[in-house]
Amino acid sequence: MTDTNDAPALTLDDVLRRLDAAKQSLVDALKSADGTPFEAATDDSDSLRRAIERTVDDLNFYYGRLVARALNLPQPPCLTRAEFGSLREGSMSLQVAHRRFSNLLHDLLPEDLEKLAEDPEHGKFTLRQVLEMATGQYNMRAGQVQRLATNARPA
Repeated sequence: MTDTNDAPALTLDDVLRRLDAAKQSLVDALKSADGTPFEAATDDSDSLRRAIERTVDDLNFYYGRLVARALNLPQPPCLTRAEFGSLREGSMSLQVAHRRFSNLLHDLLPEDLEKLAEDPEHGKFTLRQVLEMATGQYNMRAGQVQRLATNARPA
């Protein structure tokens, strides 16, 4: 039996490609949710609005902060909590937040993936782990948006 730790680590290009593909799957899910009530909440208090706002906030304030710490970069200035009035506004802001996040990664080298970022509440993470968590966030939100859009449509 092979230990899962023996699997080859993803290369920098693989990690970045997966991140971009996950972001694109969320963007596609948001496009397909057009016409879904933006603020209509489920029994769990989920809505498209809350899903997009949480994603943008996590990208700006959590993942972006961790990447900046790992790479010794300044935090992007003038960030505020997300509050969107429409699906279109939320989708555009998601693209802007991802662009800001990607700008932190533009000079990334393969060895940078092992640099550490420390979060006082959650511990230490390598940059590779941070990027994988951001990828997971996008994938999770894409699934959530698809479920919200499907449940909001009349049968």
